Amino acid sequence: MKYPNTVIITGANGQSAIHLAKELLNQGCTIFLLAHNRTDRLEQLTKLHPALCHIIKCDLNNYEQTESTIQELINKTGLVPDALVHTAAIRSYDAKALHESEPGIWESVVGQNITFAYNILRCILPLMVNLHRGKVVFYGSNVTRTGLPYGSAYAASKAAMANLVRTVALEMAPHNIQINMVSSAPIETNLEEDYQGEYLAFRKEYFKAYKISHPAGKLVSPEDVTQTVLSLLNMEVNALSGEEMYLTGGVL
Repeated sequence: MKYPNTVIITGANGQSAIHLAKELLNQGCTIFLLAHNRTDRLEQLTKLHPALCHIIKCDLNNYEQTESTIQELINKTGLVPDALVHTAAIRSYDAKALHESEPGIWESVVGQNITFAYNILRCILPLMVNLHRGKVVFYGSNVTRTGLPYGSAYAASKAAMANLVRTVALEMAPHNIQINMVSSAPIETNLEEDYQGEYLAFRKEYFKAYKISHPAGKLVSPEDVTQTVLSLLNMEVNALSGEEMYLTGGVL
């Protein structure tokens, strides 16, 4: 398998993103790690791979900042990214049914998730067009086909992103750029590290219900997600594009 030379990972401080970053570094890839606020999980990576790992804070909701951040990394390293893994997203943190939800939270979650996706693609795709190669992988969710009670804003934004992937894949095909989405069921992570209060309770119940529905009674492992993403980053495969790949262990 031939991996990209330089990979941008958004939402890089997330638990799933860290798992992927470690594997890419082990394969010798240079990675640009974009984080919004927290970078605590990234510090160990830079200690282990100082020449390959570059961390920078970036507000993906701001196009100008996103563009300048990427250019700063290019100027610093002399490397142009030929792959993007977009994991950054915010959840429907009110955890309420739509008829009880806050309009402001709906606007924030849907608006920011779509804007994150647009801004990072708008900044990265011209660079890949110039290279005449590129791989893009979005982290989606199985809620694009199941829905998500008490999380309608998040579910709607992920469904919109799935359609964006299909559309941009068609646009980028002549430029040898492939874009796909990995939509997994709940990934086995430490919820207490990232959530608290009512939303933590909501996530625990959601994970519990999924495990009950799963034939093997388990969540999706970070390794399953990482290996799927790595297969989509394979530079030797050029026909796989515009796909939404579900990782659910057979749960429909």
